[in-house]
Amino acid sequence: MKKLLKRLLLAVSVVALVFVPYLDTQSCGPELPDEAYRFALFQPDLSGKNDLAPLYYSIPFVSYFDSDPRKKDYWKNCNEWQQLTGKTVSLKDIYTVQYDLSPDDFLYAYKHKQWQQLKDNSFVKWLCQPAQKEVLDYMALAKQIEFSQQGELDPWNERAGSVNTDSILHVVRQKTHTTTMPFLKDRYAFQLVKMYYYNADSVLRPQLTDYYNAHLKNHKTIVADWALLYYALIQPDKNERTRFLLETFERSESKKGFVFGYLSKQELKDLAATKPDPHLSALIALMQGLKQPGRALEYLQKLYEIAPDNEFLPMLVCREVNKLEDWIYSPTVLGFNPMINVNTFYEEKLAAEQNDPERDNKPDTSYFYYAKKNLQSDREYLRTLRDFLISMQQRKTPHRDMLRLAIAHLYNMDGQYATAATYTAGLKNLKDNTFRRQAIVENLLSSFYSKDLHSNQVKQYLYEQFHALEKVGTIMRGEQLTYAEDDWSQNRDLRSALYLLLGQRYRTLGDHLTAGLLIQQSKTVINEYTGYIEDTSRVSYSRIAYFDKYAAPADLDKVIALKHKTNKTPFEKMISPAIWAPDDFYRDVKATLQVRQHQFKAAATTLDKIADDFWEVNYDYSTYLTRTYIGSPASLIPNEPVQKRYLFASKKAIVKDIVLLEDSLAKATDNSAKAHFYYALGNAYFNISYHGRCWMLSSYGKSSSEPHSQEEDDYQWAYFSFYPNKAIFKNDYYRCNHAMEMYEKARQCSGIQKELHAKVLLMMTVCDQARYNFFIGESRYSSTNGISNYKKEILPYSYPYLAVLKERYADTETFIDARTYCPDVDEYLKH
Repeated sequence: MKKLLKRLLLAVSVVALVFVPYLDTQSCGPELPDEAYRFALFQPDLSGKNDLAPLYYSIPFVSYFDSDPRKKDYWKNCNEWQQLTGKTVSLKDIYTVQYDLSPDDFLYAYKHKQWQQLKDNSFVKWLCQPAQKEVLDYMALAKQIEFSQQGELDPWNERAGSVNTDSILHVVRQKTHTTTMPFLKDRYAFQLVKMYYYNADSVLRPQLTDYYNAHLKNHKTIVADWALLYYALIQPDKNERTRFLLETFERSESKKGFVFGYLSKQELKDLAATKPDPHLSALIALMQGLKQPGRALEYLQKLYEIAPDNEFLPMLVCREVNKLEDWIYSPTVLGFNPMINVNTFYEEKLAAEQNDPERDNKPDTSYFYYAKKNLQSDREYLRTLRDFLISMQQRKTPHRDMLRLAIAHLYNMDGQYATAATYTAGLKNLKDNTFRRQAIVENLLSSFYSKDLHSNQVKQYLYEQFHALEKVGTIMRGEQLTYAEDDWSQNRDLRSALYLLLGQRYRTLGDHLTAGLLIQQSKTVINEYTGYIEDTSRVSYSRIAYFDKYAAPADLDKVIALKHKTNKTPFEKMISPAIWAPDDFYRDVKATLQVRQHQFKAAATTLDKIADDFWEVNYDYSTYLTRTYIGSPASLIPNEPVQKRYLFASKKAIVKDIVLLEDSLAKATDNSAKAHFYYALGNAYFNISYHGRCWMLSSYGKSSSEPHSQEEDDYQWAYFSFYPNKAIFKNDYYRCNHAMEMYEKARQCSGIQKELHAKVLLMMTVCDQARYNFFIGESRYSSTNGISNYKKEILPYSYPYLAVLKERYADTETFIDARTYCPDVDEYLKH
């Protein structure tokens, strides 16, 4: 997915989902690129095969692809031409005529002998020499064949590319037999083989085999390598076809992508069963390893046993390390399940369920049910792989530095940081930026978990290491311009990933100031809602998300202090965001945290420091902060008089009223007054809950997906969630326990005040039913250790407080009005 599209979708999620309270979030929504679900720090370019990047471990798994983006085969062809022409003809000029000049332009110049536009081209000058007429004629014929296959085609006509003429075939056959120049004979034979494959009837295809065997077999030329593909594809024996395709993969860069996509695992397995010679066995093991999205150590071991210096060994090693990162880091660091594993699990599950007549009556088992076992098994596989790499590294090998880095990385992943450091310490005089970059990554990883991160000396060391990383480039494939710059998988920011790990480490250590700023700097998507991470506005949820979720009120004072510190250390400068939020926004977070803890007086003191118009002009406060008195039930009680209204959006005014209610309750001496204050406080506490009209006093967003969010859900990043506060403040924010406690006390104190008692019971019904519906949704969609039972019986709400209201207070105006104006009350009473 293009980065622009990702930004657009994330922007949509913020605007449309965070602030709209009842938008249905169970339908199609924003997306992430598949690769965003995968965590990676180990650079696959350490394999030295960056032109074959689509064969790196990635999501989704590739099939056909352009395996020669640098056109190595084309340049090899040009080199062979230069061997014929001599060094006076430049390779660039040969390439221009061969691949940049259109067939139409070349044929026009050839037919009319008008070469003016190429008069300075050394290859054209050479071709136009009388002695080279035979070569010029070949080039014209080759361009004519190219034109007949590709020129001026109707893009909607799928058969247009196969059009050719018998006359061209006749000329090529004739030239193949009559030319005495080996160079041209090879090329005429190649053109004939290709034309027979694409243009001739199947009855003529046996001639392809004859011409290949007679003129191209065992030839060490690029056209022989290309022709081998067509020769392989017409083999009637599938094992022979597989064998020649593997040889094509070995010999031609441009055909690797096609061969990889064409061959199946079963075809490779069938050929391996014939016990081929070691060279072919090595090719089979290589291809099996490249095609295995799961564990492929057996193929790596087999390839190493046959060819310990094989050039593709590093690629298989890098793939296994990247797989382990996905299987271990993705769930533990990002919170995402490994996508390839998940997809495989559900494909196999679906296949199994198709033959199970009882499938609809069984609880649903998700991937999460097996995730912990898989994680433990993957850690064991990590150690097995590491042991094998150590055995490889102990022998003489051209891949020594790559192996040391891979071993160090696996030790770091396994929590053996001191041992990891010994492997990176053994790397000397690394000149390649890719290797230097990886060594810095390993040093940082080791230091995150083995050094005292509170130490100023260590912080200075971390700054220096990150600075060194910047010098060699922080982008995983920064030097490789082969593929699109906005390709997520190719352009991973290593610094961003490391900031995330370091921030999570500081969170574990309780330093929420450093953790929050690092994670905000990270720009790495995790499976947790953190706002639109690329938002540049000063007042946005991404500026405060971490502090909203994990910080204590005092941490916000530290944020403001660091923001205004004039003599920041290099480490403090490094973690400081390019865009700070306004001080009042940080103070608002502090006050919100205090409100959640029902520290209303402390919150009022904090809010007094914020400008009066802050909530009117920033964020979405003005939409979701009530203008009706916080202690009022408003429209929830029919004909309830409006006691007071707020002139503009103001947390300051609302919290002051809550404090006033608490103080008034504390001063009240008779039960009648206490009952009224308890009732008003119950309304206030309900109003600032998830179900109330002033929920934004307690939270920064609200989504209808909140009841349905699950621990194993890979979509938690997309929609606002109160996590991890959902667990901490569940009783108050979702269950309204504090509000219900106030209402119960109001009942106890209301005495003979029947109207007040009725109002209390009606509000208890509203509160109790709201929380019941919330947790019914949670119960229906939740799972226990990955096992869900969507068909379990759930009893309807029983309206216990409404039953008491009907039984004891049916003669009150509150009851009569409720029956008249509240459809749910009327419906209950009818039944």
